[in-house]
Amino acid sequence: MSTIDRFRRCLLAGFGLGAGAAAAGALAATSAAHAATGSTAGSGAARAGGPAASGAPLVLEYDVAVLGHTNFDNEDGAWHRHPDYAQRVKDPKAFREGFRKSDLRGSMYYHEGVIYPGGTIPTPKDPMEVNWKFEKPPIGSFFDRGWVTINYRSDGPYVARPNPHLLSHTDYYLGGVVSEQDLTPTDMIATVGLQHNNGNVGTFLRAVVGGTGRYANVRGQMIQTHLGNNDSKLQGLFLPDGMTVPSPNFRLRFELWT
Repeated sequence: MSTIDRFRRCLLAGFGLGAGAAAAGALAATSAAHAATGSTAGSGAARAGGPAASGAPLVLEYDVAVLGHTNFDNEDGAWHRHPDYAQRVKDPKAFREGFRKSDLRGSMYYHEGVIYPGGTIPTPKDPMEVNWKFEKPPIGSFFDRGWVTINYRSDGPYVARPNPHLLSHTDYYLGGVVSEQDLTPTDMIATVGLQHNNGNVGTFLRAVVGGTGRYANVRGQMIQTHLGNNDSKLQGLFLPDGMTVPSPNFRLRFELWT
């Protein structure tokens, strides 16, 4: 190996160590900041030195509430919609039966929501309970979009699979509420994966694929658990005309590494 090649490799290695150290320092600062506000979970996240020193992940917990009135569905790309469902017949029973004979894979959706420190939303006594009425101001916003994966039909080698409901990409803006005054708050975490099912039960594991601000260099995973419902009314093509249902809440546990 030539002297120039050795120098080049040493220089690149130095740059890599510098970037890793900077990322570790940012996460350590984040750990301390979140420990002060009570949004970390477990002793490891608040430990002096942070995750970079010990190899343990930075663990953050948040509660989120979907804003039902922001939900929008586009089912033009659905594989098969039963006529009673597609034509939104007035009979609620016929509409629901049509829904259960449809394959909605390929449909798209979008909604927004608000973020609170972990533990803000009380644990519901029943999965369908309305246990949050926006009594406290949020600390952030999230934006969720993706595809519907609901399939009630059996076609070829595949079997019907009504759950899970969604495959999505979600951005969690933890640095503030998105507004005209702050269009893209810093400290955002992005996740991808499956989520949601019938009955508001179940836990979903999603991948953390990056972020901004303090989380610009993170990787890891997020555990999403249903946490009852809020009193914003969910809208969508999957509901019979005139029917209103509450929107879901979730508890999020982020496990982050650099």
